[in-house]
Amino acid sequence: MRKHLPTLLGLAAVAAAGVGLHQLIEARTLQATEALGESTEARALPVETRSLRYTSAFTTTRRFTGTVEARRRAELTFEGTGRVAEILVDDGEGVTEGAPLARLDVRQLVAERAEIEARRVRLEAQLAELVAGPRAEVVDAAQASVAALTEELALARQLQERRAELAARGSVSAEQLDTSRAAVRTLEARLEGAQARLAELENGSREETVAAQRGALGELDASLASMDVRIERGTLLAPFAGTVEARLLDEGAVVSQQMPRTAFVLVETGALEVRVGLPGGVVAEVEEDPAALDLRFGDARLPVRSIRALPVVDPGTRTVTVVLDLDAAAARAAGARPGDVVTLRVPVEQAERGAWVPIAALSESQRGLWSAYVLEPAPGGGAVARRAELEVLHVESDRAYVRGTVPDGARIIASGAHRVTAGQAVEDRAADGPSGGER
Repeated sequence: MRKHLPTLLGLAAVAAAGVGLHQLIEARTLQATEALGESTEARALPVETRSLRYTSAFTTTRRFTGTVEARRRAELTFEGTGRVAEILVDDGEGVTEGAPLARLDVRQLVAERAEIEARRVRLEAQLAELVAGPRAEVVDAAQASVAALTEELALARQLQERRAELAARGSVSAEQLDTSRAAVRTLEARLEGAQARLAELENGSREETVAAQRGALGELDASLASMDVRIERGTLLAPFAGTVEARLLDEGAVVSQQMPRTAFVLVETGALEVRVGLPGGVVAEVEEDPAALDLRFGDARLPVRSIRALPVVDPGTRTVTVVLDLDAAAARAAGARPGDVVTLRVPVEQAERGAWVPIAALSESQRGLWSAYVLEPAPGGGAVARRAELEVLHVESDRAYVRGTVPDGARIIASGAHRVTAGQAVEDRAADGPSGGER
């Protein structure tokens, strides 16, 4: 033992020097072991290994960002003109479909409508009179007038005949005879007029007169309907249920058709959707089963009810815009609002032969490659570590998909590779399960 004392002291000194003298420690340890006749296998470094299994393809998860949007968003403007008399809602307030948002001063329109209504009442009364025809008293008076004129005419004709006889004997002058003849003609004309008036009363109103009166009444009805529309337009209604995003007018502001002004911006918070740009090859995959899509807002998963893809490619991003219809209740529960950014995770299978290895098994090498330690049988039994170069094809949080010259089924050191050097004797302690494979 005395002759081995310097060697043991030297070994202790090297160990105190640190990890940087690892190879010197190993060499001294081997010399001491040979001198003591100890087995190399007894001092093998225990390592955790996994079996390397190759697959023909691997599945990666691609992430695409999208924006939550309201299905409908409208800038509301008064259709009528006038001064704003009342504002009924404010920013951030929820409204139902058809709820009044603001009103214009429509007093002048109401007064004009009342005037048209009065004219309509008058025309309607006249039409009723035309349709009903004259009263019995009027007809009786007309008949009496005809009878009286008939009697007068008969008397005038008798007087004319007598004067004509007297004139033939020279008892009356020609002037008196002419006066009698003129009186007869006058009474005949008056009788014809009275008879025509009686006939008109008995026949009732003419169809043309009634039709003209109805037309005048229809014009007033149209004017009233127009006034009702103008008065109705004085109240701005919500076209759909939603939330007021912005109120842009106050009481007293004047609006006109020549200078239209937006009064409110309304968004439909009860129906939300997500717009996200996807490569053309991915669109067909996500359209197969919308309910299976992994759409995330933070840590919350947002259920997708339906999906539709726009028929054009965005010229700027060269992607197809896909619209995802969200479950509004679930989106509200997750706190998602229009303008929020969400993430769509899409699994994509890539045909590439390789194997999965733990990230802890890799260390950086040269020329962009990575290295890992593979177990090989030692000449005297046991196993030693051999350094192997690998190319990393894909990296996830705790594993990497690699390819290289390592044979399928080889045992690879899964962790603690920083403690191993090439050619070092190791003890294989297999971890549960293989290192990878298809997921």
